[in-house]
Amino acid sequence: MHLKTEVVIIGGGSTGTGIARDLALRGIPSVLLEKGDFTSGASGRNHGLLHSGARYVVSDREAARECITENRILKTIAPHCIEATGGFFVSLPEDSLYWRDSFIRACMDVGIEAEPLQRDDVLQMDPAINPALVAAVRVPDGAVDPFLLVIENARDAEKNGAKCLTHVEVTELLATAGRIRGVMARDTITGEPYEIEAPFVVNATGAWADHILKLARLHLGLILSKGSMLITNRRLCRHVINRCRPPGDGDIIVPNETVSILGTTSVTVDDISRIEVTLPEVSQLIEAASDLIPAVRTTRFIRAYAGVRPLFQFEDAADGRAVSREFVLVDHGAREGLSGLITITGGKLITYRLMAEKVCDLLCEKMGIHADCRTSVTLLPGAERPFDLSGRLKEFGDVPLQGRGETLCDCELIGRGEIEAILRQGHLRNLQDILHRTRLAKGTCQGAFCVYRLLGVLQEHGLTQGEPHKILKGFLEERWKGVRPILGGLSLREEELIESIYRGLFNL
Repeated sequence: MHLKTEVVIIGGGSTGTGIARDLALRGIPSVLLEKGDFTSGASGRNHGLLHSGARYVVSDREAARECITENRILKTIAPHCIEATGGFFVSLPEDSLYWRDSFIRACMDVGIEAEPLQRDDVLQMDPAINPALVAAVRVPDGAVDPFLLVIENARDAEKNGAKCLTHVEVTELLATAGRIRGVMARDTITGEPYEIEAPFVVNATGAWADHILKLARLHLGLILSKGSMLITNRRLCRHVINRCRPPGDGDIIVPNETVSILGTTSVTVDDISRIEVTLPEVSQLIEAASDLIPAVRTTRFIRAYAGVRPLFQFEDAADGRAVSREFVLVDHGAREGLSGLITITGGKLITYRLMAEKVCDLLCEKMGIHADCRTSVTLLPGAERPFDLSGRLKEFGDVPLQGRGETLCDCELIGRGEIEAILRQGHLRNLQDILHRTRLAKGTCQGAFCVYRLLGVLQEHGLTQGEPHKILKGFLEERWKGVRPILGGLSLREEELIESIYRGLFNL
């Protein structure tokens, strides 16, 4: 297939889809290419935290300013993707109150609301917190649904003229006389080749940035930091809970939808194709998080996963935690003489919109176009439906089954009607594409008792590509990677039951 556009965007995470949307709102055509599905990289493997910026305010004030600014913008343009839980930075007896005082002053300096609270007031607002706490500071942290946020950006981009192609991998950067002229790519499912002509290519692949640059014999030398996280089978707290001390492993707990997410570690890695959560990391996270919420020690965990942060080392740093969380925008025409190639990397999920704005400003400057950014004031699709978890669960219980169809996922109360509505939207290439667009398989059983029902629906609609039992086996093997590190007690017994069911009934 041959296409022609103004800008090719490589990467279907939050930054890539944010760029596509920004360009579309400015009236500039683009084609986005993603080798998997949207959110296949770090955008789908993060903490689900709506940063206030407070976590970095002492060590990295510029990153903190960016976070609090974008925090306020996202609450306005994407309220349906956000639960404004608020957050506490908790001081335990062994934590320095001098550091807490520096933390509060730094928050005030960059415009982050920071309210000191007494012990009894904190425990009344969130009884799950360790009663040994001596003080806490309230900040405007929250939870965000990264999957919905990215999908809505892609949907709005396409609505306004962009073209988004998933499961299409870039295989070659085309250039002549020091100037980009497009890319070669292939469909990873059908093998169909693509040639896309464009005078500008944006590399928004995050941790994979150097892999794309290697096609042009270029290199940024990113530091790749693995962060491991654990998911509990229930919400442990009402607010985001942080340890009030310099950032370390296991010092934050985020309530997100029906679960809580514990994190995170910071381990420098070289090979991002083989990222696994280790047993020592699981133990380390549980031990550290239980200092904040004692119930962590007896809580059931349902999944472990890891994401990779791409960090650009502006200055010498001892490890990944010492490197700035600011993003870096690289014009490879000015840096190495390859005009038309731009890389954007680093940053955080919450700064995706700002990162996209800076990229599009640079592109407009190079094109000689004057078109202001509109993404900070233009609502995302669905913004008229604010986040309401209790309302969603109540609605499920109140609506007659005839209107919703059979329940496919008992853990997250996902009905057949919701899945069929997603199928009608199109653009779905495989099973994982559907799971990225729904809460199905994100509950306690992690899909063990609902994915085979989903496959039955897909088979009825003629949407299964290949043999269903092989698709099911592939899902279970991928699921096992996240389940294995946290097996023990009840989880282990359930996994033995699941194995016997799939061996005995499905002959897998």
